[in-house]
Amino acid sequence: MDLDVLYTENISVNHTSLFNDSRNITLLPYYQHSLVVATVFILAYVLIFSLCMVGNILVCFIVLKNRQMRTVTNIFILNLAISDLLVGILCLPITLVDNLITGWPFDVVICKMSGLVQGASVSASVFTLVAIAVERFRCIVYPFQRKLTQRQAIITIAFIWALAIAIMCPSAVTLTVSRDVLHFMVDRDNVTYPLYTCWEAWPDRSMRKIYTTVLFSHIYLAPVTLIVIMYTRIAVKLVKSPASIRDAHAEDESRRVFRRKLRVVNMLLMVALLFTVSWLPLWILMMLTDYGNLSNAQLDLVAVYIFPFAHWLAFFNSSVNPIVYGYFNENFRRGFQAAFQFGMCVVEPPPPQPRRSGTWKHNRVFADGDGTNAQGHDRRDFCTGQQQDELVLEDLD
Repeated sequence: MDLDVLYTENISVNHTSLFNDSRNITLLPYYQHSLVVATVFILAYVLIFSLCMVGNILVCFIVLKNRQMRTVTNIFILNLAISDLLVGILCLPITLVDNLITGWPFDVVICKMSGLVQGASVSASVFTLVAIAVERFRCIVYPFQRKLTQRQAIITIAFIWALAIAIMCPSAVTLTVSRDVLHFMVDRDNVTYPLYTCWEAWPDRSMRKIYTTVLFSHIYLAPVTLIVIMYTRIAVKLVKSPASIRDAHAEDESRRVFRRKLRVVNMLLMVALLFTVSWLPLWILMMLTDYGNLSNAQLDLVAVYIFPFAHWLAFFNSSVNPIVYGYFNENFRRGFQAAFQFGMCVVEPPPPQPRRSGTWKHNRVFADGDGTNAQGHDRRDFCTGQQQDELVLEDLD
């Protein structure tokens, strides 16, 4: 999946005397944008890079350091954060430089690595979103089925990454860096540089079209459709659940559980919706590039101005998820606040709890407690000594 194909409006001049042949040599500007536009691009990319690094590192820290947070859903959320970190570290800076400079300024290793990591991370993200939707679907729509264990969740994540890497292998194999002998770049000091491009060297152009279509259907269209169907079924189930309760006390309890379920589903649905919206423009551009029969001037406009924005919007998805977690989930919000206020301190875990019935073990959400653990002891932050509200695990079923 070549996300960075560069199309530029050719400015052809005859350099017969300079290059000792009669071929037309095309001179292209070294920098694709003016200083003002380039500054806007840089600031926009730096913003989402900073949000991506801080937010996703905190998500990983909170889930890994607090035993109460290691639920099946949060393990999948941890995997999302790791894939977003890979995109932020290995793909975002490279894409920014590539969008500012004409041609490919790096070597073939970075060309292949950037394409593979970005494609595999995106694939892993959408497959993880599907896994979360399936896990929520089974938990809420079929509450009496056997729940997914943490071990099974980890095995699922390993399978997700293997599938994501496998589906991107054709792109990594075909990606190459080549020099265009008839095109050169000229900087503002009139210094000429050779032009290199990172592109997918398919034996036939139709093969590239087929591969792009397969990627679009398998890592965007089909997963998003499946997610929409499952969350629709979940919403219908949640709406109907309280109506079946007749006893007044049971109805109050049902509504409390219903609101808690709804918050979790809203959070996960927002994550899936943001992914869908953020990546849609880039997929449209890639399909349009392969099937739209655009003119050179149109391709130039798309590559220089629209592709950088589409890339930015796609990478924005990697930085916005922690904000969603903090808005919808009280425990992530507390973890973020503790990290910023107390220098990455964690809440002291409670003494071991007695094991409860098997139906309680998995797929839990959190609710505010009364500040004491099951044994009646106060919960205190070990960095400050201040009493904290306990994070009580409650069954989602």
